[in-house]
Amino acid sequence: MSSTHQIMLCFVRSDSTILQESWLNRAASWLAGGTAEHPPYIHTELLFVPPEGLHNADEVSGQACSIVYNGTVHLHRKRFSRSEWFFRSMNVSKQQYDNMLAFCKQRVGEPFNKMGYFLAWTPLFAPRPSFYTWFGMSHRWYCSEIVVAALKSGGVLPSTYPSAVHPNTLYTDMLNRTMVDCGRNVNAVTISFG
Repeated sequence: MSSTHQIMLCFVRSDSTILQESWLNRAASWLAGGTAEHPPYIHTELLFVPPEGLHNADEVSGQACSIVYNGTVHLHRKRFSRSEWFFRSMNVSKQQYDNMLAFCKQRVGEPFNKMGYFLAWTPLFAPRPSFYTWFGMSHRWYCSEIVVAALKSGGVLPSTYPSAVHPNTLYTDMLNRTMVDCGRNVNAVTISFG
């Protein structure tokens, strides 16, 4: 399988200045078991790196898929600040890339999984995204659920991987499958020793 395309998992830590101060963010941080010395990641997005790659600028941009509280699944062009986001990248085949992108396009507009989010600490009772389809409703998601489902649709994660994990757990689980990335086109960077 030829790896010709790149995706990035983008994470925000609980101490980021781009997050609003809210009890939801504090709860997400607490559930992850973070500390002041090691703040947990509490939000994630999947970035489809453009075929021409990233440019050497202050921000990383491309088509991003995720969802925020009370929002709907989005897939739109987004810019990520290098100072606030943490990036993990991996190369995938064109087929994997296309499958994940198609999956995200199909999910655009689906609502937030409030019950699943608030009951995530008790996996036995937390409804998963497809639970709502039994009642004639569309799937519902929170950020790490939509990212995990997209990764599964591309065969990046096995079908046996849990459908619902905390963003911090996803970050930890992807450490050995991805590379840390600064979001720069390294081919366009000149290094000078002297």
